[in-house]
Amino acid sequence: MTKKTTPPHSSGSQKPSLPRIIPPRSAFRLVRSDVETSGWKADVGRVFRIGYYSRQDGLDVIWLVNEKGEYEQTTDRDFLVKYFEPVEISNETDLYGPDKPEFPPV
Repeated sequence: MTKKTTPPHSSGSQKPSLPRIIPPRSAFRLVRSDVETSGWKADVGRVFRIGYYSRQDGLDVIWLVNEKGEYEQTTDRDFLVKYFEPVEISNETDLYGPDKPEFPPV
């Protein structure tokens, strides 16, 4: 699987546009927290991969996969765009991944 690397953006530049549905296996770095996300303060700088979506949860629930390859927590697209920056956008087209291998640790 090939991946498109998204260069870091500098202040004053426009963020790259993201697909409406973020492909599984994409990588995002947590870059900020605030009063709404005070639990993320210690995690700023961590990189999470986007997990496969769940048919039960739907495409609005984005699973964050940690460095151990574990589905750790969920977020939605609005919070992903507000608090994270893309590191790599995957070319994965299978959103649910029922036959895909588990995420390996990084």
